[in-house]
Amino acid sequence: MRKTPLTLALPATAAVAFLFLPLAGILARTPWSTLPSRLTSHEATEALGLSLLVSAWALGVSLLLGVPLAWLLARVDFPGKSLVRCLVMLPMVLPPTVAGVALLQGYGRRGVLGPPLESLGITLPFSTAGAVVASSFVAMPFLVISLEGALAGLHPRYEETATSLGASPLRVFRTITLPMVAPGLIAGAALTWARALGEFGATITFAGNLPGETQTLPLQVYLLLQDDPEGATAVSLLLLLIATAVLLALRGHWLQTREDGRGRGGRGPARGVGGTPSGSRGSDLRRSSGHLERRTGAVNHAAPEGSGHPGPAPATPHPLHTTVTGAANTTLTAQPGTTIAVVGPNGAGKTTLLRALLGLTDRATTTTLKLGDKDVSEEPPHRRHISWVPQDTALFPHLTAVANTAYGLRSQGTSKNEAHRQAHHWLTRLGVGDLAHRRPGSLSGGQAQRVALARALAARPRLLLLDEPLAALDQSTRSAVRHTLRAHLADFPGVCLIVTHDPVEAVSLADRVLVLEDGATVQYATPNELTRYPRSPWVARMLGRNAWPGKSTAERTLLLDDGASLVTADAHCGGDPHEAAAGLAVVGPEAVSLHTARPTAGSPRNVWQGTIREITAHGGRLRVLVSGEPDVVAEITPAAAAELKLSEGTPVWVSVKATEITFVPL
Repeated sequence: MRKTPLTLALPATAAVAFLFLPLAGILARTPWSTLPSRLTSHEATEALGLSLLVSAWALGVSLLLGVPLAWLLARVDFPGKSLVRCLVMLPMVLPPTVAGVALLQGYGRRGVLGPPLESLGITLPFSTAGAVVASSFVAMPFLVISLEGALAGLHPRYEETATSLGASPLRVFRTITLPMVAPGLIAGAALTWARALGEFGATITFAGNLPGETQTLPLQVYLLLQDDPEGATAVSLLLLLIATAVLLALRGHWLQTREDGRGRGGRGPARGVGGTPSGSRGSDLRRSSGHLERRTGAVNHAAPEGSGHPGPAPATPHPLHTTVTGAANTTLTAQPGTTIAVVGPNGAGKTTLLRALLGLTDRATTTTLKLGDKDVSEEPPHRRHISWVPQDTALFPHLTAVANTAYGLRSQGTSKNEAHRQAHHWLTRLGVGDLAHRRPGSLSGGQAQRVALARALAARPRLLLLDEPLAALDQSTRSAVRHTLRAHLADFPGVCLIVTHDPVEAVSLADRVLVLEDGATVQYATPNELTRYPRSPWVARMLGRNAWPGKSTAERTLLLDDGASLVTADAHCGGDPHEAAAGLAVVGPEAVSLHTARPTAGSPRNVWQGTIREITAHGGRLRVLVSGEPDVVAEITPAAAAELKLSEGTPVWVSVKATEITFVPL
């Protein structure tokens, strides 16, 4: 146990004693023998009933007005936001009597709104309604601040995911936002009620102290102090017990803290746990002659044999044609059943592209978004029929797996029984049917990804967006989920876009690959074409190949931008042979040879010196980064590295045959 410094312990102990002593004084001076009769007297019960009535109405007013205000402060940026937040907090720091005077000047008979209200037959000062207004004025900030903190801690991805599944903004707020911030809302409501119950200064100034009409318990304490101090102490004890009970019930929940490092939005699915249920892989994969069969464009929604849940009716194929402008610029056309991998360096605009298609960003817009024969570019996000699976799945933590999966269908008006029937069908197809009644917090990473995919597919989207669906999984789970994706994307009747940084995912899952750099399209090609002819150094590096920008000449010499030159067997690819052509010189790392002395055997045309900067394992081979002119990556066997006695800092000679260099014009 860590020892507390004496210089901190003494002031802290004094602070506790300072706060506790007055409360202990109430306990010590309470007339215990006459306490029951005092608390059950007509005056006490009347004041208690009025206090409960006023505080309940104040809580209702605070919920009605404060919840939308808290959402606005947490979710919307608007001019004067800081001023509005200051206005919300002001009643917490104003002296209560000043608050009462302000209420008189605002809602009193001679106040700003007094005459209009009086013309409607409404008089607030010195009435029970006035006590409610006073209590609401000083108590509502507790609700707004508590709920705003809870909303700020709830990541918007949950609400955005619900929107992509077809839920209207009001339904999202009712079924996702409120349940997920319920602890903050309950804490704020409890504090608001307790503050309203104990309000004194603003009430007595604005509503007066009329028995049976505005005399609440705090006001009765004030009167009893003059004639019956023991009675005042007895009523004070009652208020003290109520306040203590509220704080004990909250147990610190009004302080929004993060637990277990799981980030905002509450507990998420557990990661790094094997997520492949026994036997699930066999039911997910379709094999032909021992290999996975890719059936692009096929539509087969039949349930697995023996599942007991008939599948939904076959869906209509939806080709894609879209033009996106802004922070991401691209035009895409794809047939139903096509899977497009979206790749690019960080900040290239990949996620912006997805959010533009969803209608969830102002940084980029879809000038055209045709899904089938309908242009949905002007539709709100919940009416676009585009399902989105975020990187962390964004499964709703308060719903079971089957309720998560049925959410899109329920949002689109499907009955609960039918939605759950179809949800069971999709969960079974993806091998997690036995987990239907688990909540996301008890699912492994692989299981959560399958449930998220089932939820997206069950919503019957026309376009499916997957944002790095395998990034958070360990290697073994990633392989299993990749196979699951491949099998089920083959049956999807629309187009699927997958954002990924993994070249294996891009090549194995996609029919075409879209490369974005600085928000612009660099290449849109098949995986085979991308591998053979990468059109940017980043693409080549992603695929593990060497790529050097430069120009080709008619003499079959490549003049690299860094000043070096290479000889190739086919440097100029079309065009005028007398003009230099800009492009990339591409060489696979396995075609690069390393030597400890200048090579003479075979007379390689491209030889240069370098120094080993780094050696890393890559599967069963080693990748060696050599600094030179130009820098190059070679791939060799561990035996070859041992024979050459290679280590970081070792000088080497690099050789590349002219026939191994491919020139890609740009």
